[in-house]
Amino acid sequence: TISSDQISEFDPLIKQAAEKISWDWRLLAALIYQESRFNVQAKSWAGAKGLMQVVPRTGKSFGVSDLHNPAENIKAGTGFLQWLEQLFDDKVLDSLERQKFVLASYNVGQGHVLDAMRLVEKHGGDPQVWEGNVEKYLELKSTPAYYNDPVVKFGYCRGREPVQYVRKILARFEEYQLMFKPNVQEQVIP
Repeated sequence: TISSDQISEFDPLIKQAAEKISWDWRLLAALIYQESRFNVQAKSWAGAKGLMQVVPRTGKSFGVSDLHNPAENIKAGTGFLQWLEQLFDDKVLDSLERQKFVLASYNVGQGHVLDAMRLVEKHGGDPQVWEGNVEKYLELKSTPAYYNDPVVKFGYCRGREPVQYVRKILARFEEYQLMFKPNVQEQVIP
């Protein structure tokens, strides 16, 4: 529940984790809201758990076993976000555009996003631009003409889901930006 001074009870953890990966804490909070509505006990049909809906295999790769522990879950989730940022660092040069690719990959897997980038390139678009380019071909990966294309390595994708996921997170991020100040270091008065 949002109050006038906080988005969730996990704001301190979110701010700390966001700082480590150089993200705006409000964007990370928007992603966590989209994943779990800030429910530490959330569990998906695919076995993803906790605030950031991390699957056990991903948790393990970032040294986390208790995915219902908020701090541990956020550690694993932000570790994965950071890994995705590095993956797309030389593929999408604009940092704001890159965030969209990272968000979509967090939702559907980087393989499908890379497939969509290859399709964009094949069809003469800009593989470093999300709107009207990569998002379009990610959605088209739900049709046989596209998921059977030779440049596609990861097959069928319910592409509308990650496209909506990115839109919802960015819209919530805009709301959070209007409602909450950026993370600034509080001054300590001696």
